[in-house]
Amino acid sequence: MSRLRLPAPMVERAFRLLDLLSLAEEGMTLSELSRQLSMSKGSMHGLLKTLEACGIVEQTDEKLYVAGPYLFDLAQRFARGPGLRRLVLPAMQRLAEATGETVILGREETIGVRINECVRAENEHLHISARPGTIVHFLAGATGRVVLASWSPERRESFLRSQPLPTFTRRSISDPERWLREVAETERTGVGIDYEEYLTGVNAVAAPITGPGRNLVALLWIVGFASRFDRVRVIEASRLLSAEVQAISRALGGA
Repeated sequence: MSRLRLPAPMVERAFRLLDLLSLAEEGMTLSELSRQLSMSKGSMHGLLKTLEACGIVEQTDEKLYVAGPYLFDLAQRFARGPGLRRLVLPAMQRLAEATGETVILGREETIGVRINECVRAENEHLHISARPGTIVHFLAGATGRVVLASWSPERRESFLRSQPLPTFTRRSISDPERWLREVAETERTGVGIDYEEYLTGVNAVAAPITGPGRNLVALLWIVGFASRFDRVRVIEASRLLSAEVQAISRALGGA
């Protein structure tokens, strides 16, 4: 009879150590980590030195251990690559099922927001369709608010005043001052909402996925026809969306 192989104990402890450090804003001492993981100080010191040599953890001037730069680099690479899609797709499917609408994942690029993934609800209604690879304008209503909310106030103002604001529909905002107020509201609430500002007859709500340093990693948004995805349903969807992006951001090391 074959015996069940258990995970390597030191590898398991290394991951548990990283879990502890991820929750300790100021870092932890050698003694604290040893006590939390039920390890001798000698064994813990050896584990920390190994991780420190790899850049996974580092020690501050106050002799506290914190997550190191290589760990953040790994998180960023995961967020930029196929790993992000695997992480976000279950959330997109939950949101599509809960709202009955289309959920889109995109990332900011120099020319706009590129759509990476699209999930549509499986029901009898007509849905918005979005082809992966499509570029959405920087000021496309809800997503535009989220992108600009991730910028500094100075960059926002410079961008909005450097060129005429585009008119997509009769509801599009053409006043830079009003746009700045809308972006500030998105920064405060964590969601951007537009009612037929980018596409006539289409409402949308968007939220940021952030990584280490609260940097914008991607955007997740929900779109639907205004006749069905009305103001009440948009507000309900915004609450669901906020909860999902916060969980994803925490998994990526963001806030």
